[in-house]
Amino acid sequence: MEETIKSIILIDENENEIEFDIMDEFEFEGEKYTVLLPVDDDSDDLEFVILRDAGDGALAGIDDGDLLDRVFARYKKRHEFED
Repeated sequence: MEETIKSIILIDENENEIEFDIMDEFEFEGEKYTVLLPVDDDSDDLEFVILRDAGDGALAGIDDGDLLDRVFARYKKRHEFED
């Protein structure tokens, strides 16, 4: 059975629409996080975007670099990524 990847369109600071695939959604340390990957990213390196659930369907960035690292480590562990 083929898994369907959901996507989301976000607006950046310059009012540009950017489409992301939703790679995962999970709870960690009492918060819900969403891991995104830009659809039209033509770079050689994957650049994930991780946002937290801010309530009422809103997503917010993560300012704490240490927390961001821990959330990304949990994502990699969930999907068995290797550095």
